Amino acid sequence: MFSLSIYRVLAAVVLFFVFQQYILFTKDSYTKENNSQGTAKSSCDSLSGLNDLLVILRTGATEAPKKLPVHFTTTLRCIPHYTIYSDYEEDIEGHHVYNALDEVNPNIVATHADFEYYRRLQEGGREAFTSGELSQWAAAKNTNSGRDSPGWKLDKWKFLPIAEKALRQRPDAKWYIFIESDTYILWRNLLEWLSQFNPSKPHYLGMQMQIGDVVFAYGGAGFAISNPALKKVVAHRSENLEFYDDFTGRHWAGDCVLGKALADAGVNLLWSFPTLASDQPPDMNFNSTFGGHAKRPWCYYATSYHHLPPAEYYKLDEFEKNWNQENTSLLRHGDIFRHYILPRVASERADWDNLSDVDEDKVSSFNECRSACERKPNCLQFSLSGQSCKTSTALQLGHQALDDTTTHIKSGWIMERIQGYAEDMDATCDHHNWILP
Repeated sequence: MFSLSIYRVLAAVVLFFVFQQYILFTKDSYTKENNSQGTAKSSCDSLSGLNDLLVILRTGATEAPKKLPVHFTTTLRCIPHYTIYSDYEEDIEGHHVYNALDEVNPNIVATHADFEYYRRLQEGGREAFTSGELSQWAAAKNTNSGRDSPGWKLDKWKFLPIAEKALRQRPDAKWYIFIESDTYILWRNLLEWLSQFNPSKPHYLGMQMQIGDVVFAYGGAGFAISNPALKKVVAHRSENLEFYDDFTGRHWAGDCVLGKALADAGVNLLWSFPTLASDQPPDMNFNSTFGGHAKRPWCYYATSYHHLPPAEYYKLDEFEKNWNQENTSLLRHGDIFRHYILPRVASERADWDNLSDVDEDKVSSFNECRSACERKPNCLQFSLSGQSCKTSTALQLGHQALDDTTTHIKSGWIMERIQGYAEDMDATCDHHNWILP
């Protein structure tokens, strides 16, 4: 009897201890969750001017299920007004995706070769395509006239219809921000940049590209169109619909088609690199002279990046949130290199392509390739694939080498030169902030 009482007391003590730990655990979990939500909310609340924007994300049916979900917790997390357009209407994780092409001339849809893929997609969804077709299109290479896949060829038809739909959806927005499914926007920076402009005037801001005699904003870097500018191009296209349908059918790049229509409507592009950029940070050459020797990315505030795989969104988003919580200064490209890229650079990385691009003589070893780089005073990195040695005076992290290559790539960096590189780049900055008119 006595021993039974002892067991009951012990059991009660154990149950009390377990219950107490449960209460502490659930309280801690609740606190952490609410702190996380509070941090996310406060980071959004600090973004003054978001209500002035309509963000338009353009995608396609073959990529949307893989590429869209990450945006709902990163790029679009703080955005009160956005819309997603594709070539196929559906819902993805509770977010509606609209069909950008549902108002295109039915005769074009029924007869134009670009729409064969679209017709199959509308009739049977993604199941209309074989796994072989989907794999082939996913692996399609870029050519001088775009990517060789039917979804990409169809994409050019979306730009002008989306412009009209965006204006119709939110006719009072001050700015329309056009992005793609692998575009990353630093909203705090973008809003500060846009505050330098008068939105009641026609503005077309984007990273400059040119095809033939048309200069236009590269879609992947994102671009901004003010309300008056969008009204101008929508009205102009409406009055010349047959011309622009014919021009689109003969062209291969939809962002160029939109750029031509804007120019024809009297709205010229502000060449906006490096405020807007076309690479993801690991692939970025922060000393690029694409915009001219006086407009190297390092010194300028960073507003967009492109070609991010989904996993990179989470890393960059977390880095940006931490930076904004700990710093009053805006992020420059140089900050992103120093604090986001540089910690990931090592002396060597196997199965890695750091995008070195200057061919050297054939070598027999990785160390011999390193020596070829070290003999050049300005060489910062190198890579070896088989006996092919490449070096570079640019400093880039690069990315994992593709698994389908039969020859492995190994990359290396001259670490003792990198700190000097960063200091030299800092010394070139002379009040460079934004690209402005």
